[in-house]
Order: sequence, then C-alpha cells, then structure tokens
Amino acid sequence: MHDTPADPHRIAMDIRDEAFAALSVTRDNQVEITSVRQLRVLEDAARRILAMHLDDETVNDLARSMLDRVAAARRWTWVNVPAATMVTVAALAIACGASVLGGIGDNIVLAVAGGIAGSVLLGIVVLRYRRENWRIRAERIAPMIWHHGV
Repeated sequence: MHDTPADPHRIAMDIRDEAFAALSVTRDNQVEITSVRQLRVLEDAARRILAMHLDDETVNDLARSMLDRVAAARRWTWVNVPAATMVTVAALAIACGASVLGGIGDNIVLAVAGGIAGSVLLGIVVLRYRRENWRIRAERIAPMIWHHGV
C-alpha cells in the first residue's frame, strides 16, 4: 500500500478545530477563553499552524488572528478604577505622611514603617485591581457558559 501525503491545509484546519474545541462555549455558541490552559492551547495551535509555512494566506491570516486574540486576552486592564484610585491615594498619603512626620520628628522607624505600609498597599492595589482581559471576560460570562473547555 502506498500512503498519500497529508494535505497541509487540512492538517492546519484540524489543528485550528482542536484548539477551538478546547475553548468554552456560551449558550449562543460563541467560543470563549475562560482559563489559562485554553489560552495556551489557542496560542500553541496558532504557532503550530504558522510554523507549517503554508502558501495559503487565508490559513496564515487565521493563525495570526488567533494570536491577536491571545494577545488581546492577555492584556492587563484596571478594574474598579474608583476603588483602585482611592486605595492608591490612601497608600501615598500614608507613605508620604509617615515619611514627613518621621523626618520632622527624627523618627526613622516611623518613616520606614510608612514607606513599607505604602508599598504594601500599592502592591495590594495592583494585585486586586489589575487583571488580564480573558479573566475579566470569563467572570462576566460565567453564567452563560454551557460547555466548559479544557
């Protein structure tokens, strides 16, 4: 028996189909990224398709659009900006106030403690109020998911 060479276009489409099958599906049949693993599967599939170096620009454009979707999903966004701003202002007020009071009163411990407290609060702001776009979207559409992907 003689094997026929595999059709690279069909292989690329199979890779794409497998990647999209790994995503979550909403009730209105939209595929969505709802986990880090899904994000990685989609990115890996797109890179595998591009690595095939196909002459078909439609397939290459599809892979590039998959990578664009991954890049957009990975972008960081501030959430609840008013709360984040309020905590940031409080952190700066604590740090600056303690530093000034510590400097005026020759109290290095107060100045250092204020700096540490301000830094911790700023760290909390970043950890609490900045998220990747895919996570924000996943939380928003969670009630509409009828099939969870990988």
